[in-house]
Amino acid sequence: MWLLLICCAVFMTACSGKEETIKPLEEQQDTPIEENNAKENESADAEEKGMQDAEEGGKEQAQESETPARIREETEKTEDEDGEAKEEEAAKLANVPEKLSDNLYDFQISIDGTVYQFPMWYSDFEALGWQYDGDNTDTLSNNQYVSAQRWNKDAASVYTKLANMSMNTVSFADSMVAGINMDRYQMKDSDWEILLPGGIQWGVSNADDIKAAYGDPTSDYDGDNYYKMSYQYDFYREIELYVYKDTGVLEQIEIENLVELEGADNSVSDEVPDIVKSYQAPTELGDDLYSFHVELEGNLYKLPCPVSELIANGFTIVEEKSDMEVASGSFGWVCLQYNNQSFRAIARNYAEYAVTIENCMLTAMESSDFSSDLALVIPGNIKRGDLQADVEKAIESFHSETETSSSGFTYYTVYDPDGSKLCNYTICVKEGKVFQIEVANDKKPE
Repeated sequence: MWLLLICCAVFMTACSGKEETIKPLEEQQDTPIEENNAKENESADAEEKGMQDAEEGGKEQAQESETPARIREETEKTEDEDGEAKEEEAAKLANVPEKLSDNLYDFQISIDGTVYQFPMWYSDFEALGWQYDGDNTDTLSNNQYVSAQRWNKDAASVYTKLANMSMNTVSFADSMVAGINMDRYQMKDSDWEILLPGGIQWGVSNADDIKAAYGDPTSDYDGDNYYKMSYQYDFYREIELYVYKDTGVLEQIEIENLVELEGADNSVSDEVPDIVKSYQAPTELGDDLYSFHVELEGNLYKLPCPVSELIANGFTIVEEKSDMEVASGSFGWVCLQYNNQSFRAIARNYAEYAVTIENCMLTAMESSDFSSDLALVIPGNIKRGDLQADVEKAIESFHSETETSSSGFTYYTVYDPDGSKLCNYTICVKEGKVFQIEVANDKKPE
């Protein structure tokens, strides 16, 4: 199983060819929101340079990655002589708190007399008069977000984080605003009153005031241009406050709170994705170890293959060991059993909507003397029990790496040098014979 675990840990960037993204939040919550998802912290020097770049020309928008469409009813329009104006005002007030909280970790801020609660829906943020400076038809998969999304209102500009925490792919317009970044360069022409819980005020409060209100920060940074105080509630849930050295007061606020909002679309579709419908099993096993053809219990497959294909060939899903629903663009574990033998592997959902595990694509298979005693054959007719010399002859014309452990196990890893090393066949030999075979390929079929 070691190969499957490695493949899981890096699947986001290994074979799929997707843009670089942060790990999905669902993975991170295991540790508690998993490795590498303690928010991407830029170095202090890079941060200060970024501020100076923003003063000169603005910040670049950068997409980082792993929330479905939210179903919202439109407010009924009142039919007054000034009905349209009243409706707009009602929309501005309907989904925001009436009063600013006293708790910093409620992730609220008062801007020009209006209290903002993060996260909030894109439509609610827009209803407060902000205009998005981008293409709101772009989409986000499950547990993805984009940072540095610019909005303008009157003489002010801010940057936000747009996120999708639901199970289905959504457009930016149906996503949530999960945080805000406002600094003195963007707000230099605005005279708004900006307040945080506990009476902390933009342009007035200093570092001692902030510490008196909130206590010592979780972490801080004392740079040449500013003193930054970070108050972290959890991964992806923090407030960063910048007191600039030349003025001695608070002149930048960053709020981030990536939690799911009530009303997110977590429906699961019974529709079979096109990628599953179009799958065709190979007609022969062949000798090509770059093909990802396999024969399992007498049936041919090409990985990745639909979980439903194995079910049609007599396998059953062990539900208590499987993720029965998988979000858009995400993955789940599935345990498949045949003749009282089972194996567990990753199944990917390549669709833009959540599906059941049967409609996902299985990315790996294995067979071993110690577990998963299944009849697995790979190209070149390599199978468990074969002699080491025969394996070496079968793979000699393919790119491979060999590793021998201190316990005497020899591992042959065969992979296409033009692809990912993690999409491979691994053949394990002990005492001159094959005792385990693993196959992994999560590259999306064309």
